[in-house]
Amino acid sequence: MTSGRTWLGILGMMIIAVALAYRSRLSFVYGIAFVTIVSWFRGTAVTYFPDDPAGNARFDYFKQVVDITGLDLIITPFTSDLANAGIALFTMLYVDFLDTSGTLLGVVGSMGIIDDEGNFPKSTQAYAVDALATMFGSIFGLSPITSYIESGAGVEAGAKTGLTAVICGFYFFIAIFFAPILASIPPWAIGGALILVGALMAKSLAKLNFNKVSHAVSGFLTVMVMPLTYSIAYGLIAGIGSYIIMEGAFWILSFAGLEVPVDKEEGDEHVLGKSFVEMTEGKAKGTESRGEDSEAEKVPQDAAEEGKGGVNKTIDENAGYDEFLTVMNTGSKPGVQ
Repeated sequence: MTSGRTWLGILGMMIIAVALAYRSRLSFVYGIAFVTIVSWFRGTAVTYFPDDPAGNARFDYFKQVVDITGLDLIITPFTSDLANAGIALFTMLYVDFLDTSGTLLGVVGSMGIIDDEGNFPKSTQAYAVDALATMFGSIFGLSPITSYIESGAGVEAGAKTGLTAVICGFYFFIAIFFAPILASIPPWAIGGALILVGALMAKSLAKLNFNKVSHAVSGFLTVMVMPLTYSIAYGLIAGIGSYIIMEGAFWILSFAGLEVPVDKEEGDEHVLGKSFVEMTEGKAKGTESRGEDSEAEKVPQDAAEEGKGGVNKTIDENAGYDEFLTVMNTGSKPGVQ
């Protein structure tokens, strides 16, 4: 926390947060652009181009602005040595599958389109596109081309369809020629944006059943291991593995006569709270009965008052009729000379 770059990144994150509060769709652009531009000035404590060999090399590349890289190495040199191909395939399979699953579920979860069973529309097509991209990317020697959590920033800005991905792909194509500029965006400029994306996606944790120990522990391990290992796959392995171990232990111990633990919400809390509920319902019934008695006592009084009022009303009506007849016959009111 003593580094100026750290505080500059925090400032950028606060700029994004304030802009998000005002529903600005350019909130991430504001924060990242501010931190990036400030970091491009040389001779400061937060510069991305310090006066050392690494900083000078980055600055020389930055000054090119536009760079067209040759395509002579676009195709990766293949080898016929397949001794470790099985291990590589298995490793890439679980890493790519778990990374994609975690990212897709996190992104579509923030969009609110996951049903009660954990599925979302056109999930098969989404996984198929990810798999095809990984296969074609390997031809060019690229690491697995998988879905990235940065898509959460686009969703927060309003992205809902695949057209957003098409536009982003077009921008990536243009970025090839402006690589010196984009490569000079410092890590502390985008770190705050990713933190806020995680904060926005954390609302999905509200759906976690913390009353069940196996769910609470596996969910907590998943959330904590991901940032500590910088891997979505490791986080999912920790969460899924711990859940399988605990549920498996419950199943095995059930053969020894131990009952499978139930949710606190369905078990202990329900039993402990039962007497309170019954007591509350008893008080409510007592209040209702007293209320009915008081209403029953009021009925005769109301009837008497209504009857009394009805008699008075009849008397008043008869008196008015007699007065009307007197006026018609004599031309003057009774008692008036």
